[in-house]
Amino acid sequence: MLRSLEIRDLVVLRRAELEPPSGLTAVTGESGAGKTVLAQSLGLLLGGAPDSGAVRPGAKGALVQATLELPEGLFDELGDEHPASPARELIEDESEREVVVARRVPREGRARALVDGQAAPRDAVAGLVAELLRMSGQGESRRLLQGRVQLETLDAFAGEATVRLARDVRRLRRAAAASRRALGAARDRQAGAVRAREDLEQLVRDVDRVGPDPTEEDALRRERDRLRHRARLAAAAGAAAEAVSGDDAGGALDRAGQAAGELRAVSELDAEVEPLSRELEEVGARLQEVALGLRAYLDGLEGEPGRLDVVEARLEDYERLSRRYGPGTEQVLARAEAARAELAGAAEDDQEIERLARAHDSALTEARGAAGELHAARVDAAPRLAEAVTSELVALAMPQAVLSVSVETAGDEDPPFDRCDMTLQVNPGLPAAPLADAASGGELSRVLLALHSVAAAGGSETWVFDEVDAGVGGETAGAVAERLARLAEGRQVVVITHLPQVAAMAGAHYRLVKGVDSDGRTETRVEPVPEDELVDELCRMLGARSADAGARRHAEELLARRAGTRRSRRRSAAA
Repeated sequence: MLRSLEIRDLVVLRRAELEPPSGLTAVTGESGAGKTVLAQSLGLLLGGAPDSGAVRPGAKGALVQATLELPEGLFDELGDEHPASPARELIEDESEREVVVARRVPREGRARALVDGQAAPRDAVAGLVAELLRMSGQGESRRLLQGRVQLETLDAFAGEATVRLARDVRRLRRAAAASRRALGAARDRQAGAVRAREDLEQLVRDVDRVGPDPTEEDALRRERDRLRHRARLAAAAGAAAEAVSGDDAGGALDRAGQAAGELRAVSELDAEVEPLSRELEEVGARLQEVALGLRAYLDGLEGEPGRLDVVEARLEDYERLSRRYGPGTEQVLARAEAARAELAGAAEDDQEIERLARAHDSALTEARGAAGELHAARVDAAPRLAEAVTSELVALAMPQAVLSVSVETAGDEDPPFDRCDMTLQVNPGLPAAPLADAASGGELSRVLLALHSVAAAGGSETWVFDEVDAGVGGETAGAVAERLARLAEGRQVVVITHLPQVAAMAGAHYRLVKGVDSDGRTETRVEPVPEDELVDELCRMLGARSADAGARRHAEELLARRAGTRRSRRRSAAA
């Protein structure tokens, strides 16, 4: 809903403020007073190209600013890919459900778009405003009568169930797209990790093949050193063994035995000799153990043939692992353990991809089912909408016009999107053409009015009609007024009009009054029309003076018709 609209220094409007309420609001004024400028200002908010030449003479720049009421959950409904989504980041308190959007057009330099006073992308502002405000006339209808708006109108005509289904389909499409992106990202990660995974698997295979153990490695190094110097070690051990227990009775073992025997022989003569004798016996026993150890060591040095080659080969395995995955066996083992954990995680990634694939298939199946149901509902409603609008156009001074509505699937998306084609044959014998090409501005506005009167589209969008009454008069003007009032039930509709029949049906009324400012420049003011001045304003629109009795009676009849229409609607609603 449009809470307020402020315009500064745009063409003839120096400063204008409107606060249209819910329901029908009429904006009137003499020709040339600036009604077109009002439509132009809304066009700027809808993304129209700025024109520095439209800045009021003497001003540095023009400003168009609107306060909009946001429907609850609007951005969640639109999704992250909608052009308006960047605006969400700039809204200070979304819970307040109001946002101020603006376009500044300087006399020199670049125009700026603003959201709550902060610079924003023009497309974000235009996308947000387009969701809340629909405009017909001055070329805007040609932009709005694209497939999306036509589908929304068709859905509204089909009924609330179809509107809810369309909302569900949008949600399911987003869910399917999100699941597809998540699956694609997981697969990309997997593809990028293939080489790394192969390296990890090779590391684990190499380590498992060798089975390294730091204790074994130390033992092997010691054994290698012993085998490499076996001759020298054997010579030393042999000489030591000979010195300890030589065959010529000159070894240390024999000498220790002889010394012990000498002392035992005299131990009876002196008691102090006996401990020394026992010590020599103990030395002899230890020398005996040493001699046995040396003999065993010498026997061990013989070893099995080729043992050194076996040890060298085993240690080469350790060294290769260390060069590639080390340094050191401890580091190799740590990396192997980390690789096993990462490979286990990679297996979990495979499971995650399978889970994401199942989730995507499920989301896609659900989206396809809902989209198919929605397509069928739209195909069923299309000819009925065309027939209803064609009948409505008769009362809107387009008796020969025939609207056709068709629904087809389009695009490569899965599920495919629906495309709504509305074509209009204005007069018999002429070919049907898309709405934007088949009708003039006024005719197109009436087609839009007929469409939305018939569809009674739900939602909180504000509709602004300009030129809807172009070329209309008499009974047709009354029909246009009645349909505008019907469309405004439960929503906000602003109509820029020159028809007193339309103005009389409005619940609120603004008029544009042209004058001259203190500098001699043309200036237009926008001012509300109080209830007690409505008859005078309607007389002016009827082309008569307020003192004209006949014109006043006509104006009063038009206002009385408004009151009667309202009572009739209340009775219908109560029934």
